[in-house]
Amino acid sequence: MINRHSGCPLCGGKLSATDLLNACDGVADATLGVLSARCPFCQGHLEIRPAAGRIDIGYAVGTTSRRFDVATSLVCDGLEIVATNEPGCLHLKSPERIWEFHEA
Repeated sequence: MINRHSGCPLCGGKLSATDLLNACDGVADATLGVLSARCPFCQGHLEIRPAAGRIDIGYAVGTTSRRFDVATSLVCDGLEIVATNEPGCLHLKSPERIWEFHEA
């Protein structure tokens, strides 16, 4: 199910997809394309995987065969993943903003 707005899965604080992308602080798993974020309300840890036109909220799981389990998805109109040759780097673009994240 894809929503336009959602509450933080940890505290229920109202956040849009753009709010969640703004809360991201780096790449958590470059292979899966997963970003690490902190909820601006409760400071709880979230993992976000961007995709064309949406973001998926969930968690990377597994040690040998890693996968991303999606809890919910939010619409993010016009979101694009921009190709880059930089390892461990993820570039995103929307009509309003550009984001650049790096692996820590």
